[in-house]
Amino acid sequence: MQEAETRQERAIEAALQVAASFGVAAHVPEILHDSNNTVIHLSPAPIVAKVRTTPSQRRSFQSELGIGLYPADQDALAVRPSREIPPVLHMYDGLELTFWEWCPHDPGVEVDGRKAGHALRRLHDALAGYAGRLPSYTRDLEEVGSILAREETLQSLDRSDKAFLREVHETGYAPLEARTLAIQPLHGEAHLGNLLASADGPRWIDFEAACIGPPEWDFASLPDEALDAFPNVDLELLRHLRLVHHLCVAVWCWLNPDRDPILRLHGEIHLEALRDGHQW
Repeated sequence: MQEAETRQERAIEAALQVAASFGVAAHVPEILHDSNNTVIHLSPAPIVAKVRTTPSQRRSFQSELGIGLYPADQDALAVRPSREIPPVLHMYDGLELTFWEWCPHDPGVEVDGRKAGHALRRLHDALAGYAGRLPSYTRDLEEVGSILAREETLQSLDRSDKAFLREVHETGYAPLEARTLAIQPLHGEAHLGNLLASADGPRWIDFEAACIGPPEWDFASLPDEALDAFPNVDLELLRHLRLVHHLCVAVWCWLNPDRDPILRLHGEIHLEALRDGHQW
């Protein structure tokens, strides 16, 4: 608990100080999320600060800003960088920060798989011409392989579970390397938790994992109803990528499961899903 409080206090201090340097006063900062990053609504200002409080090789605030600023007509598709604070990577006390528009989420509005699929289709269409540099979607598997190769990681897992994850990684990579796939800019983590129910309809957030890859990589995070928006889906590839997705999320969650109870829960869910569906 003490560690979480210290992390959150440091993140709030960084966000308030940077915002104040641009004339933004936030009297009632509210933590919205504290998992991979600490996300803070700088109330009463219509601004959300995202503070990196966990080191990550695969997540890029710079890529996220690039996607957030492109194109100008995607305002109804994704939450945009704040117009009150420069849309660049800010630093304070060794922490990286970015600032975004406040987009109220209506918890009473259900964004189901079908709506998410159509929102993702519009996003893919909007990003089709994006020319910024993005990593390959296989970067996730590469990072997971690096984590699994280190004996000191995933200490909360049984040895048998870690051995299972290593086996899945070793057997899951080769089929992807052997295929030639049509690739395009992707959200990277297009699950329902990254979709807000705004007054203007569903809007995507959290583009840190944006990448280049087959569209099925984004589908892998969504329920089957989302596929209604996409007429040409490679179902064999999708099945494989869903297992890869379970592998990656399981490893990331078990890397630091005590940071947030939701991480341990999701780690267990994805590990179980991987055991149930593991058959390359």
